[in-house]
Amino acid sequence: MSALFWLLLGAVGALDVPAQPAPKPAVGAFKPFDLTYLPRTTHSVLAVRPGELVKHLGNADQATTGLLRRTLAAAFAFLDGDLKAAAPPELADIEEVIIAAQITLQVQKEEDEQGTFGVGGVSSGTVRTAKPFDWSACVKKWFPKAESVKHAGREYVRVPIEVGKEPSYLSLFVADARTLAFDTDENAIKGLLTRLEKKEKTPAPAGWDEVRRDLVALCHDTTADGWLTAPEKPKREIDQSLVAVARKTTGLAFGFSAGERTTLRVVATSRDEGDAREVQKAINAVVANLAGDEDADPSVAKFFSQATVTRGGAVVRLNGSAAGNLLRRLLGPDAKR
Repeated sequence: MSALFWLLLGAVGALDVPAQPAPKPAVGAFKPFDLTYLPRTTHSVLAVRPGELVKHLGNADQATTGLLRRTLAAAFAFLDGDLKAAAPPELADIEEVIIAAQITLQVQKEEDEQGTFGVGGVSSGTVRTAKPFDWSACVKKWFPKAESVKHAGREYVRVPIEVGKEPSYLSLFVADARTLAFDTDENAIKGLLTRLEKKEKTPAPAGWDEVRRDLVALCHDTTADGWLTAPEKPKREIDQSLVAVARKTTGLAFGFSAGERTTLRVVATSRDEGDAREVQKAINAVVANLAGDEDADPSVAKFFSQATVTRGGAVVRLNGSAAGNLLRRLLGPDAKR
């Protein structure tokens, strides 16, 4: 739980923190993240509002911009393309990025060993700009040798991925004047186009409706194979609680917003009320641990000391809210690292 909380902060941790006051968006007042063109929503979905974060925290510095471009350049190394052939939209001009990824959590056997938490395997997603952007022109310039394919009355392009012996492709679909969808599984893009032709809705993960208006949203399918590595009974109490939440839920959703107030919502869905009671107990233990962490920023401890954990049937909810911008404090120059 604590590791996933820090992921939400880490999603924006590379941005520079300005001296001027930040805007004060109403908590939960953003337009819902749009899953319409996301090719797949299995396992984990992470959604971020880059443009809002830039307005909220100030313009990204050169180091951040350089990091993003180097990351893209590294991805292009496996593709027959040229990122320099056309400029991608600026971070401030991107309304939302939604990706399907793979979350991993490893809890160590010994009490003094550190666990590991990771987000990788980004294989599917959408990028939507705030204003119309000529994605088609960019894709043609980036991948001049891309192959056009028609399916379900629409057209997408595919680019060979130079990894492994078996042929694979990055498929790109310009969904509308602002949205580019991508997937490394061509069948997933075809599935998306079939859904659009049949006017079917994209399946939403558990808890999505409760976090889709936040600044950052994350949903994770805890029944997915291989994401959790942990001993049957971890040594540390905090790890025992984290593993209990992981094993007794079917899905976790997180929503984080910061502005005039800072809020955190967690929605933990279980198979039945019995499991939900154990999840509620475990989340309460995690919250108590975070509230009593002497090494954490005092504002974080206070935030969790005021959080509430409730249960309704098979669903457990954590709600934390505090006046002020906790995100700014955590990312500021005097923050504990």
